[in-house]
Amino acid sequence: MSRTLQMARRYAKALLEVAAAEGSLDAVRSDLAVVRGWLDEAPAFHVFAACDHLGGREARTRAVLELARAAGLGRLAAEFLARLAAAQDLAHLAAVHDEFERQWRARAGIVRGEIVSARPLPEALKAGLARQLGGAGRTLELTYREDPTLLGGFVARLGERIHDCSVSGRLARLRRRLAEA
Repeated sequence: MSRTLQMARRYAKALLEVAAAEGSLDAVRSDLAVVRGWLDEAPAFHVFAACDHLGGREARTRAVLELARAAGLGRLAAEFLARLAAAQDLAHLAAVHDEFERQWRARAGIVRGEIVSARPLPEALKAGLARQLGGAGRTLELTYREDPTLLGGFVARLGERIHDCSVSGRLARLRRRLAEA
């Protein structure tokens, strides 16, 4: 696991736990989405976050706090951004946001997934697959797309798990078994 991912996981977990304890999880999540928008849509903020050498630590921390206040971010999100700036870790803000979202979804029992099929699936089949793959106690957020190279069937990616029920997948497994025999 990369050092950046480890750091992002620690930051995200700490923020998630503090926000949950304070009962402000939804507000913090909303504030982080605003900050992610700055990274994605404001080149000046992206450069500011990525370059730790622009200004000293104290000046960067003050700038982040002023920006958070001007944007109307909550206290917890503002303090979190200030801590990232003070630790010179603003460059990892996108990774922290992504990890926070992943951990929030896991805590809420939401699993993101994608179903790839050879042809468009009828709505009744989509609903049946969602029911069958969902399991108890979790909600699926599914996206669908087509890939004609599958020949038939589907491949479902749910979180980190892959269910290959495609014709091309079955043929590949059969080829491997025949080669090993």
